[in-house]
Amino acid sequence: MEINLVQLAMMQWEAGNLLSAEELLLKAAEAGIGHAAHNLGTLYAIGGPGVEADLAKSRYWYEKALASGFEETVASNPTWFKK
Repeated sequence: MEINLVQLAMMQWEAGNLLSAEELLLKAAEAGIGHAAHNLGTLYAIGGPGVEADLAKSRYWYEKALASGFEETVASNPTWFKK
């Protein structure tokens, strides 16, 4: 099974390595991956060790996720997170 950047970032986040998670999510989001942009929006909304909460950054990345179509996909397919 191949692990993508978003999955790797979330593994880092769950392990408490928020700086590493942020770096990986930025790479993926800047490549146009809406899921990564959504997760960055969440990371910046709540902050944590090493990553300061920043509502302007949070809004920016949530808007990128919305523009990518990710939010619409999740809203229209409630089983998406089970994949």
